Amino acid sequence: MTSDLAKRSREFAGEIADLLTRTVGCPFAVVSVAASDGEKYVVRPADDAGGLVLIPLTVGGEHLADLEIVMYQMLDRTGTHLKTSKTDFRIFSTIDRTPLLRLEYDTAARVVPTAHWQFHAERGAFSHLLTIASRTRQVRGPGDLSKLHLPVGGERFRPGLEDLLELLIRDCGIDAADGWEDAITEGRKRWRLRQLRSAVRDQQEETAALPSDLGWKVTREGTPSIPHDEPYTRW
Repeated sequence: MTSDLAKRSREFAGEIADLLTRTVGCPFAVVSVAASDGEKYVVRPADDAGGLVLIPLTVGGEHLADLEIVMYQMLDRTGTHLKTSKTDFRIFSTIDRTPLLRLEYDTAARVVPTAHWQFHAERGAFSHLLTIASRTRQVRGPGDLSKLHLPVGGERFRPGLEDLLELLIRDCGIDAADGWEDAITEGRKRWRLRQLRSAVRDQQEETAALPSDLGWKVTREGTPSIPHDEPYTRW
């Protein structure tokens, strides 16, 4: 485990803490701790003892839901750049410990989409479709909509934490701090530009071909790169 990874992950945890404080509020520290496998760091809100805690969400001051945030950090395939390899964002009601919804991402996923939403809800017509489908092909948990994994753009184009927070504030009515829109805008731009830079590193030939159409001149120095296609082909 490199000290550079530890430092970058701590800085990232600071960004998440600032985002949460400026939007839905967070009464806990956001920490970066070494994972049990010794190869990653885990960014999450923690209590004074370092244990994982949920962020309380209120409506009109009443505590109605909780937000779980866990993000795994490592260095990318080049060993140069910070990479988030897995995230678990989950919303829980205070009256039922089954999640209301989940936004999850895992670069190691193979059977389900790399990034996906899961909704813990029911609709009779949809459940009926899945039940009938299960008679002729394998369907995960027929009748249970929470077993559906709704793909959302894969590794590079998936939603960020800012998108989830804005959903909670705008559509779910969660209490928010004054000026929360600015925090969301700043964080979303930072997130999407990081993803853009990652995409450029992945597909340098493709990237270099575009500027000439826009009046730029691009020259190469060093060995041509090998395209990293996996983020653009996987479910």
